[in-house]
Amino acid sequence: MNPLTTRIDSMFMNNPVVPASGTVGYGLELSEWIDLNQLGAVLSKSITLLPKKGNPQPRLFETEIGLMNSIGLENQGWPQFVSEIYPFLTSLKTLKWVSIAGSSVVEYVDLLGKLEAFPLDAIEINVSCPNVKKGGIPFCFHIPSLKELLKAAKKVNPTVKIIKISIESQPLVDICHMIEEEGFSAVCIGNTVRGVVIDIEKQKPYFSNIIAGMSGPAIKPIALRAVWEAYQSGLSIPIIGCGGIQNVHDIIEFILAGATCVEVGSANLIDPTCMSKMIRDLGVYCEQNKTNLKEMIGLAHRKE
Repeated sequence: MNPLTTRIDSMFMNNPVVPASGTVGYGLELSEWIDLNQLGAVLSKSITLLPKKGNPQPRLFETEIGLMNSIGLENQGWPQFVSEIYPFLTSLKTLKWVSIAGSSVVEYVDLLGKLEAFPLDAIEINVSCPNVKKGGIPFCFHIPSLKELLKAAKKVNPTVKIIKISIESQPLVDICHMIEEEGFSAVCIGNTVRGVVIDIEKQKPYFSNIIAGMSGPAIKPIALRAVWEAYQSGLSIPIIGCGGIQNVHDIIEFILAGATCVEVGSANLIDPTCMSKMIRDLGVYCEQNKTNLKEMIGLAHRKE
C-alpha cells in the first residue's frame, strides 16, 4: 500500500502535494522541470469568465522573508481554457483540478455551468476575490456574500468542489463549518496575507492597489495556526493546508496539524523541482517512522 495516499470526498490522491493556484501557471510551464504525473494533482491558475489584464506593473516585490504580489488574476478567460488549458490537462494521468474566480455570484455560477461539460476531478472556488456588488469586499470577508455564493455554487456542477478561503477570514472556524454545512467537499486554508510596501525613493506605495498579498516562509506559522484551529474545531471535511511551505518538514507539520493534503506556492518560483523532492522526502519520512499519511493527519492534536 502506498503510504502517501490520501482522499478528498470520492477522490483518491497518490500523494498530498499539489501546486497552489497561480504559482505554476496552468502546469505546462512546470512540465519541462518535473513529471507532473507524480503530483497528487495538477491545479491550474484561476480562470475567470472574461479575460483579465491584471494589475499594472510592478506586480512583485521580494522581501527578506517572502514574496509580495499584486497580479490581479491575469488570464485569458474562458476561451483560452477551452482551446489550450483543458486539452493540456486531459493529457495528464494525475488528477486534474481547476481554480475559478469571479467578481459576482453570477460569474461563478456561469463558470461552474460551463465546466460541467468538461470532466475534471475537482474545481477549487477561490472566494478571496473582491465582490463588486459589495464595494469590492472579498467574498470570504463578508459572511452574507459568501453564503449567497456557496448556496448558488452548490446547485451547479456535481464535480468535487473545494472552497479556498483567506487565512485572514474571520471568524475562520465559523466560515469553515459553513462551507461544511453547505455540502462542499473540502476547504483550502488559505491564501496570501495582506501587506503594504512603501517605495522610500518615491515616498509612496509600491503597488498601484496599495495592498498586496504576502506569501512565503513568513506566513507559514499563521497558516499552520489556521489549519490547527479548523481541525481542532471538529470540522469533518478535509482541510487543504497552504501558506509558506518550503520543504517536507513544512508539509509534515501541516499534516500533523490536520491537513489532508497541501498546496505548494512560492517555493516553486525558487526551485521548480521542489515538489518532486518533497514527495520523495515524505516517502522517506513515512518509511523511517513506519507510518502513513492517514495515521498522521491531525496526530499532533492527539499528543498535545
